[in-house]
Amino acid sequence: MTCLVQTISFTLYFKVKALKVNWRWPIFLALLTLKYKVLYFMTNKQYFQMMFRNAPLWVGLIGILVSLGFYFVPELFHVEQTDFFGLFLTNYVFLQLYFVFLWASGNFKRGRKGRNTFAIYTTLCLISCFLLNKSVGIFSASAGWWAFMLALCCINHIAYGFKEVFPPVVRMIMAFILGIASCCFLYLVFCLLPGYLFGAIGGLFFGIGLHVFIPLLCLIYNINLASKYVWFRKKQLYAYLGGIGFVVVVIAFYIGLWCNAVSSINRAYLMPDNEELPGWENVARKTTANAMVERVLKAKLVYQVSDIADMDLIDGIFDRPRQSTFFDARQLHDPLIMIASMTGISYVPETEAAKILSAMFDSRQETQERLWSGDQLSTIQVHTNADIWPSLHMAYTEKTLNVYSDAPNAGSWNSEEAIYRFHLPEGGVVTSLSLWINGREEKGVLTTKEKATEAYKTVVGREARDPGVVHWQEGNTVTVRVFPVSGQESRQFKIGITAPLLQEGTRLVYQNIWFQGPDAANAREDVHINFLENPVEVELPGLFTRTQNTFSSVGPYDADWQISCLDPGVHSNLFSANGQSYFVMPYKPEMGGAFVKTIYLDINQSWTLAEFKAIKNLRIPMKVYAENGWQPATDELFENLQKDRYSLFPVYKVADRETALVITKGNVMSPNLDDLSESTFYKELQHSFGTPGKLLLFNLGGELSPYMRTLKEYRLFRYAEGDVNELGKFMSLKQFPADIENDHRVVIEPAGITINKEENEGRSNAPDHLMRLFAYNHIMQKMGPQKVSDTSLIAAAKESYIVTPVSSLIVLETQKDYDRFNIHDDINSLKNAAIHGKGAVPEPHVWALILIGLVCMLWFKKKRAAAI
Repeated sequence: MTCLVQTISFTLYFKVKALKVNWRWPIFLALLTLKYKVLYFMTNKQYFQMMFRNAPLWVGLIGILVSLGFYFVPELFHVEQTDFFGLFLTNYVFLQLYFVFLWASGNFKRGRKGRNTFAIYTTLCLISCFLLNKSVGIFSASAGWWAFMLALCCINHIAYGFKEVFPPVVRMIMAFILGIASCCFLYLVFCLLPGYLFGAIGGLFFGIGLHVFIPLLCLIYNINLASKYVWFRKKQLYAYLGGIGFVVVVIAFYIGLWCNAVSSINRAYLMPDNEELPGWENVARKTTANAMVERVLKAKLVYQVSDIADMDLIDGIFDRPRQSTFFDARQLHDPLIMIASMTGISYVPETEAAKILSAMFDSRQETQERLWSGDQLSTIQVHTNADIWPSLHMAYTEKTLNVYSDAPNAGSWNSEEAIYRFHLPEGGVVTSLSLWINGREEKGVLTTKEKATEAYKTVVGREARDPGVVHWQEGNTVTVRVFPVSGQESRQFKIGITAPLLQEGTRLVYQNIWFQGPDAANAREDVHINFLENPVEVELPGLFTRTQNTFSSVGPYDADWQISCLDPGVHSNLFSANGQSYFVMPYKPEMGGAFVKTIYLDINQSWTLAEFKAIKNLRIPMKVYAENGWQPATDELFENLQKDRYSLFPVYKVADRETALVITKGNVMSPNLDDLSESTFYKELQHSFGTPGKLLLFNLGGELSPYMRTLKEYRLFRYAEGDVNELGKFMSLKQFPADIENDHRVVIEPAGITINKEENEGRSNAPDHLMRLFAYNHIMQKMGPQKVSDTSLIAAAKESYIVTPVSSLIVLETQKDYDRFNIHDDINSLKNAAIHGKGAVPEPHVWALILIGLVCMLWFKKKRAAAI
């Protein structure tokens, strides 16, 4: 029918032309419009039936699906990386067969037929390029948006083969995408330009080297489409140019943001406001935390960047893909970052950039030191079991985790290292560790941190055998390392934590112990919380069921939940071991004198102007640390310091400790002390810890920063918290909570208890966790931030079997491994804690009962043998 309309239109046109009448053009255009209306109103079914009679077309579309299958096979079926080239060759053979098929069937000729199939052929070629890239490694893995754009450009090319079926509005959109595609393919051509010589030489090897020219082929085809179907149609030309303009505007805007971020980072890095702190710390504290700053800091760590200054024919204009040793993340190729980095990147070295990311964006888990990779690990199962003693204000929790590796099963060289970071409640301590080896649970052995570190690094780094270890970290955290997790297999480990309950008014709160590590988004968790005393007015999160005093839940893993009950008060309790008795008492703050002459403000972005003015009204001289010295606290200085993300208060610079009060406000972000270990600040801080007397520290609210929390854990302060009104009462009465801790008493303030020790032994009616919590807090009190690990502190840690800054729990594969590193158990220690257990040190009367039982068993056995 279309042909008929076309014939009629041309016949009438020439008839009218012969008459030399000026209205021949309107008639011709009307008939031409009729032609396209007929084609447009042809049903989609009829049109596609006509198009798919072309065998090369549907064979090519099926081929695209097959090629995509080859591309995603490694992710779906865990193919080893050494097999990537084999997948590429298989796909490449199919590509060449399709090329021969098109050539033989005449589909490379001009016209719509060739247009349809050639678009499919270029798409297949582009997929082949990225499949080859898996082996050769020119580009890192594509950023999500970039992969989407390339796919959209290819789909648009194929859609132009069917453009007649689309309405004008859709064709305008297609022209717009065609403009974007021109920029995308031009970018790829520019990136690969230095490799064209090697590509031409490599083309002699079965044409594989010619892959470097594929983006150029796509660009030429894209321009060809534009010249035929866009450039001579005014509206579509505007749409096409609009697509190009859109890309240019986005790139210009992105470069502007990038340059601004680089400038602010470099300025903060090169001109720190505290000469005793490293430049990277000033960046973390002063620079605005936004997505662009994060991307600049992740340049080279996570993102490929351009390297124009060192460009050569082999590496091209950018760094080759590599695995960063300072940041645990897969490297990505993002064209916007690649282009923006041509204007320059920050001066911050990669090691320091990782520290900045930890302090600014809570990336500490990603910056852990690794001996083996762990990017294909995931947490698949979490078992939580807990015992709670409301009358003791404490709980013991066991977390059993299963970690699975998605890597292909390729023997020991494909093993991965699982690293978890557990967040403990304040005052909590790790008291057990288990690792399943050959299907059997092996308990951890407590030793010094130095021995555990040496053993783990030797066994993992050199011998690649089974160990697991848990180390203490600052900020109420610990790290667990498990190796190996082999491809297509899972490993199981268990960690036990003894921790106080949080006292909130008249209620006690059990907080879930959450972790960071291998992805747990699809993990399942079963929870069993057992109250060893009858709880009153229990408040539960959803989906918990109750069976007597046990509360259970099964479902997806959730890190953020808690259970609370009414505080029954502290009851009679005692635990005895090795001639010592431990018992819990309610904590009642005892007030001591506080003759404050100077208030030191630790200001950061969490402060408000109202709080500053309220403290100012106390009429006590106030100082802040600015410009490398103490300055009177003025409104202008407050405004400047309030911009800082966090603060590192220089405790060692307070000379008048007896009459000084430090006021801070919680901020969850800051570097850890260990991050600053090479700085003058850290060395001066350590040196000052020998100074007698404790500073008064008042917290206006919020969780203390990791820096302040660590100093508090080391008992550097007389501490109180509240609002400005409570502070005013302390100042008017000239009183402040006194330091009542000593060698026989520790205070666990969040739980509202003290744990006391006596030099006698009584009958135990409480769990061994009393001794463990006392020992941990006593060690932290005695050791201080100098981390002086004298023999008495190590002995106390071994006796209580707790993980501290000087002690760690480690699991090794064989007894020979323990002997080799001189790691031995102490027979008088508590051993690993356990659910429903009281420890591993029986009391004297228990030893007597055990001995009587053994004698009776032997007697009955002997008597039975004689009877037979």
